[in-house]
Amino acid sequence: MSDRTDESRPPLMVFADDWGRHPSSCQHLVRRLQSDFRILWVNSIGTRSVQVNGFTARRVLEKLNNWRRGLQQVADEMWVLDLPMLPGIGSPLVRSVNERLIAWRLNTVLRRLNMLEPVVLTTLPYVLWMLSGVPRRALIYNVTDDYSQWPQADRAALMAADREMAQAADLVLPCSRALMASYETAQRCEYFPHGVDYTHFAQTQQMREIPPQLAVLPGPRIGFFGLIYEKLDFELLTHVARRFSQASLVMLGPVDYCPREFESLPNVHFMGKQPYEGLPRWLAGLDVLLLPYKSTDAMIQQSNPLKARECLASGKPTVSIDLPEVRLLLPHVRMGTTVDEYLAQIEAALAEPADSPAVAARQVAVTDDRWERRTEQLREAIFRVAAEKLPSGAQIAGGHP
Repeated sequence: MSDRTDESRPPLMVFADDWGRHPSSCQHLVRRLQSDFRILWVNSIGTRSVQVNGFTARRVLEKLNNWRRGLQQVADEMWVLDLPMLPGIGSPLVRSVNERLIAWRLNTVLRRLNMLEPVVLTTLPYVLWMLSGVPRRALIYNVTDDYSQWPQADRAALMAADREMAQAADLVLPCSRALMASYETAQRCEYFPHGVDYTHFAQTQQMREIPPQLAVLPGPRIGFFGLIYEKLDFELLTHVARRFSQASLVMLGPVDYCPREFESLPNVHFMGKQPYEGLPRWLAGLDVLLLPYKSTDAMIQQSNPLKARECLASGKPTVSIDLPEVRLLLPHVRMGTTVDEYLAQIEAALAEPADSPAVAARQVAVTDDRWERRTEQLREAIFRVAAEKLPSGAQIAGGHP
């Protein structure tokens, strides 16, 4: 635990994805910051345009339930809040109504928690207008994706919000070098790649039992774990399933989108969303892991897949499409730039002996990328930008005058 007093620590307000919904990079970081800051985590309203479909209906119901719960304490000095607001970030009228609702709600909660003038950390580009009536110490923009490229995103509104955020932020932290190139005009921009929960995924090599649902599937087992959605290359995955027709292609994760043609292939098996804590057992039952994203997608080319380092930490052979950030992990990741190359790399990975020295080499390659190291970098950045906003001669613990 930190020895900093409440008075010497700047409070931290975080805008990101819904707390506890999935283990995003920001959630990994903030879990490790809880001993250093009093934290208010503000759940996301989402980046998709309003659609009349099942996904939107489910999210609306989730949000209504969360709003009814109000402010939730999730740790000794951390609270989670869902803001009451109308969907549709691109509408000026909706934004005007939401701005008043949000300023009232945030200021009420911050006063209640004695967290006045917090440092704001956001992974979302569209929150600047939410803060117009909320005093803050400093603003850090951790860019983990180009959200304007997400499926059904309000592209124009998100692009404009991103430009405004980059100009207003005291520090911009893009997770990839490709994203960094978009923020040349920012006041300050520093490369901040994803980390990895190394100890958790390294357990894969010690697992001797695998889930029974997996054990009954014919081997070898080729697998993907993560969100199953529009950014996956289902045409490529179809080639994988057909080329390795005697193998099992295991899809592990929640399904937001999947073509029926792929879903109906006889050797494709959907295991559903599994608890994060149990992932090493599932990975232990897979022979090869895949990063099968759409290589022609602009958002994917700019990304730094969180899964890449998790796959390497597991020690399992991993085959990826060609991405700039994944190239930094060569030769520990196998890479295919065409369908034929991708399939050939899977075949070579399947031929790798279980006791290959490549297993340990993959794990060693990411040991310095642990979330603990990234958290220390972020902690230093928070204290640095907070200290820069203090009056001359003042000082906060952990920072510099």
